[in-house]
Amino acid sequence: MKNILIGAFALAILVPGLHAAELTTRLVQVGQPQAGENEVPVMAEGEGRVLWVDARDTALLSALTEAVSQDRTVRVDFNEADGRLNGVVLLDVVTEDEETGDFGYEKENFNPTVLDINSAQTIFDAMDGRTKRNSQCFNRAHGWAYDMKTRYNVDSMKIFIFFTSRYIREYRYKWWFHVAPMVLVATNNMSVEHVMDVSFTNGPTLMRDWTDYFMQNNAPCPSVNTYTEYRQNQQAQYCYLIRANMFYRSPRDLELLDTQGRQELGWNLDEVSEARRQAFKNWRRYNP
Repeated sequence: MKNILIGAFALAILVPGLHAAELTTRLVQVGQPQAGENEVPVMAEGEGRVLWVDARDTALLSALTEAVSQDRTVRVDFNEADGRLNGVVLLDVVTEDEETGDFGYEKENFNPTVLDINSAQTIFDAMDGRTKRNSQCFNRAHGWAYDMKTRYNVDSMKIFIFFTSRYIREYRYKWWFHVAPMVLVATNNMSVEHVMDVSFTNGPTLMRDWTDYFMQNNAPCPSVNTYTEYRQNQQAQYCYLIRANMFYRSPRDLELLDTQGRQELGWNLDEVSEARRQAFKNWRRYNP
């Protein structure tokens, strides 16, 4: 199947002065134009980026919405400075059958490892921070989680923070989600969640301190159990948290858990290799 060009702005990347960037990704949601709004947010899975489209370009918005409904992979060209979408190319269809790995539908039975704070800091310090400039957060997190398991036998969690349309619009925020590994740390006879986000912190970080790094208004991020709850409640809060075991790589996995009951119960080594290749500089001879 040939690539299909969407929208009249596809050649705008050639205009001098635009700091163009390119991303191959899957579009997750296209916002609906609101009264008095000049631009509409478009959420891309890759990098968790939020891109912006002229609200008057109904043809492009319609085409983007169709790409979402067909679950198509696209290549987007955008202005890196402000996230404005310049052009989109619709790529070949990838069917669900082409995914590799064994996926189970049994009930999850996952018990996170509980560490002491010194062990957590030691593991954090050993995590590979040599990431590529364009690395995607879910690939970094997946590589780190796999390393923690294979090197230290730590069964970690993933913590997803989802930024709502309300927050993205009010602050013109460039991401719609972020994810990092999370461990439990024994503190005063309790197990306390600590985020292991090498890209943005210096050590195991308490949940509220971690979310405050991203929330310009220091808004609390309530927890929800499903991806659908986040998607259906875009105005009630500024952000939401979803916890998952270490095998869940991206929001797509959370979505499939909701829509198809597909649970992630083990490592898909093809996905681990793909994550390392995209995220880490030394992926050819990986040695964190």
